[in-house]
Amino acid sequence: MKHLSFIPIKFYQPSLRQKIILGYYFIVVIIIVLSAFTYTELRFLENKITEGGKITEFVDAVLELRRFEKNYFLYHQNLDYQKYQTYINKIQTLIKNNQNKVAKFLTPVQQINLTKNLEHYQNLMQNYVSQTSSSLEQEIRHLGNSIVTLAEALAKMERKFLKENLNHSINLFLVAIIGLSLFGIIMGRILSQLVVHPLKQLEENMELIATGRFKKLQIKCQDREIRSLEQAFNQMLIKLETQRRHLLQSEKLASLGTLLSGVAHELNNPLSNISSSCQILLEELEEADINQSRELLTQIDEQTLRSQRIVCALLEFSRKKDFKKESLQLSDLIRETLRFIRGQVPAGVTINQEIPKNLIIQVDKQRIQQMLLNLLKNAIQAVGQSGYINLHAEELRTTDDERMVLIEISDTGPGISAELLSKIFDPFFTTKEVGQGSGLGLSIAHEIIEEHDGKIQVNSHPDEGTIFQIQLPTGT
Repeated sequence: MKHLSFIPIKFYQPSLRQKIILGYYFIVVIIIVLSAFTYTELRFLENKITEGGKITEFVDAVLELRRFEKNYFLYHQNLDYQKYQTYINKIQTLIKNNQNKVAKFLTPVQQINLTKNLEHYQNLMQNYVSQTSSSLEQEIRHLGNSIVTLAEALAKMERKFLKENLNHSINLFLVAIIGLSLFGIIMGRILSQLVVHPLKQLEENMELIATGRFKKLQIKCQDREIRSLEQAFNQMLIKLETQRRHLLQSEKLASLGTLLSGVAHELNNPLSNISSSCQILLEELEEADINQSRELLTQIDEQTLRSQRIVCALLEFSRKKDFKKESLQLSDLIRETLRFIRGQVPAGVTINQEIPKNLIIQVDKQRIQQMLLNLLKNAIQAVGQSGYINLHAEELRTTDDERMVLIEISDTGPGISAELLSKIFDPFFTTKEVGQGSGLGLSIAHEIIEEHDGKIQVNSHPDEGTIFQIQLPTGT
């Protein structure tokens, strides 16, 4: 027995343009349906009014008939009798030609009685013309009154019928308008979700990109236009991410230049000590005391090791490494970082430290040094030629009872206005002159702290300095 292979059916996925066109078609259909319904109801009312006109014509004819009847009784003129005959013939013709319409208001028995009464009424009038009799006059008047009463009742029923049909049409109009409006709202909401929702997703992703989070767009939408936009933006993001990495590397090289300046300053002291000790040994090589020579050689060895540590720290910072956390003593890390930038600190700037020796942090050393360098360089530039930079650290517990290390870096610079404070972590934002800064320092610091599951916030007011507060996970 052969196995049947089923071909998957792809459901129709309209594009954004097709959805908008569909919305227009939907509106046109609603207008056409409402117009057709209105036309039908108006035609129905027209027919009812036409029917009512026949009833009105019948009532008017009956009233005119009675008027000429009374005139003949008063004046006995042939002209009044002729008019009487004209109207009674008209009434009989109206009843004959509009039996279906009359049947809506009168029962078959009432119709028969009306026809018989009219014939009898006509015969009585003919007899009265041939032989004037007061008894016939009274009978004619009585029969005429009954015909008028029936006509008036017929007119009343006709008005009631028209009113009921009018109310029915009004109610139908209201129901149709409400129903179509609700249907339109529901369909509008559906189309709005189909059209607006993917655009809203696109807008939210653009807002994330604007904050510097270059994540790949993933929009749950099959619209051709949205898919094209998504692909174009993702290609753009790949290029932006590549350029961003180049900029980060450039920023790191700029920091490396700062480190080299500090290293040059730091290496100058041990090299000077080594040079001085070597000169003394060379000058007193034959006459030197063994103990003095040992002391000088010990100093040379210590200063050589010191120089090696400085160079190793520089190489470790500059080497490209994968992200890897390790437990580090915060005081040693800050001391080593300050050593790198000591040559950049103006003579009038004092750096105070309050870092407990027992604080351990679980971080990637290279990246945290990059973050500290960026914040310290920012503080040095803010202070200028004179002022204070204070480094303080302590252990704290968050609201989730998590142990963290709080690091505060404050300066006595001019501070930051509230307008600029919300933008300082944005990529490429800088208040420096063109060519004086890339605007990436604080953005990179913010990114590094987020990589470590930490937090950073800044408090600043004009003329009151700035405080950066960093929370990092402990190493315990």
